[in-house]
Amino acid sequence: MTKNMNVRITKIHPNATIPEYHTSGAAAFDLSVIEDVTIVPKESAFLRTGLVFGIPDSHVMLIFGRSSLFKKHGLRLGNQVGVLDSDFCGPEDECLIFVWNPGDSPIEVKALTRLAQAIIIPRPRVIFEEGEPLGKTRGGWGSTGQ
Repeated sequence: MTKNMNVRITKIHPNATIPEYHTSGAAAFDLSVIEDVTIVPKESAFLRTGLVFGIPDSHVMLIFGRSSLFKKHGLRLGNQVGVLDSDFCGPEDECLIFVWNPGDSPIEVKALTRLAQAIIIPRPRVIFEEGEPLGKTRGGWGSTGQ
């Protein structure tokens, strides 16, 4: 059975929505924006959630676009996957959703729209050990076919 995790969250704007899982099997919780925003064509913008997360030490929050982000709104996450580190937790460290409008028309996003989804996972600290190559590669680019 999966163990639950407590995560401190602070609303720094009255329109902020505490994230929710919308089904019992959902891996990610949804993030909503707090303001009406228009994103002009070929431009990017940081959209506010009004939330500050207290990510536990040794964990990271990964932010992904929801399926409807592009389908309904024509938007993409500007950096494909957002990363919120556990030491990004001060009162000024609001979780923002970075979006890009690849289209030719302005896109209007209304306040309270669920635009992104996030998951909080353990983050191991990797210790790199310099050394010789491990051996001959059994695969390579394109080795598993199309």
